[in-house]
Amino acid sequence: MNAILKEEFAALEQARHPVRSMNAAHMLHPHELLDILLNRRFGVEYQPLVDTQSGETVGFEALSRFYRANGEVVAPDKVFELLHDNPLLLFHAEMEMKKLQILHAPETGLLFLNLDPDSFHAGQSPGCNLFTNLFRRHQRPQREILIEVIENLHIGDVALARAMITDFKDAGIRVAMDDLGVSNGLVSFAAFCDSAFIKFDRSWLAGRTNRKPAVMKWFHGMARAAGGHTVLEGIETLADLAFARDIGFDYVQGFYFRDRFVTAAWRAQGQI
Repeated sequence: MNAILKEEFAALEQARHPVRSMNAAHMLHPHELLDILLNRRFGVEYQPLVDTQSGETVGFEALSRFYRANGEVVAPDKVFELLHDNPLLLFHAEMEMKKLQILHAPETGLLFLNLDPDSFHAGQSPGCNLFTNLFRRHQRPQREILIEVIENLHIGDVALARAMITDFKDAGIRVAMDDLGVSNGLVSFAAFCDSAFIKFDRSWLAGRTNRKPAVMKWFHGMARAAGGHTVLEGIETLADLAFARDIGFDYVQGFYFRDRFVTAAWRAQGQI
C-alpha cells in the first residue's frame, strides 16, 4: 500500500497547496498527510448512542481520529478535505479507517460507520463495491453495522448518495441520514425515506426560540412517518437531554455521555 500512497500523494501535491485555517498551527500540509497515512497515525473514537428514556447505550458511532508525529490531534475535516482531491488516495485511506473501526468496535449493539458518496464511488469495482462487500462480510447477529450517509452539499452528491443507499439496501445493510438541519445542508427526499435512522444536527440545540422547536417537531414527525428512528446529536447538558425527551427523540448522542466514550489506540495494528 505504501507505494500506492506515495504515487497518489505526488499527484495530490501537484494539484493543490496546503489547506490553511485561521490558526497556522492547524494547517495541514500534504507532506503531513502522507506521514499520517504511511505511519498509520490514526485511530477511532466510539461515541455512544443512548436511549432517551431508559438511558441505556444501544450502540456506538465510530469517528476517525488523526495525529501528527508529536501526538497533536489533526481535525478530521482537514484530512478529508485534502483526500477529496484524489479519489484513489481517498479510497485507500477510507478503507483502512473502516477496517480499523470494525476491528476495534464493541462486540454488541449497533455500529454506525460514516461514509460519504465520494468514498463509496471510489470503491466501485466491476460488479461490486468494495465497501459494500466489507460491511456485509462483517455483519453479526449481535452487532449490526449501519452506514451514516454523509452528503457533501453538492447537487451531484444527491445522485451518488442515492446509488450508494440503493447498493446498501440491496445488500441488506441499513443506513442512517446524518446531520439533518445543518445550515448549508442538502436533503435528498429519497434518502430521507429510505433511512432507518434520521440524525438531527447539533445546530438544532442552538438558540432555541419558540419557532425552532415547532419546526423541529415537524421534521421529527416527518421522520417518524417515514418509519425512521430519530437521533438528536450534540447533547451536552441535562437541559439538552430534557429538550430531546420533550420533542420525542428515540436516541441521543453527545459529550454529556463522554464517560462512555471508547477510544482505540492510534496506530493500532490488525488485519481484517
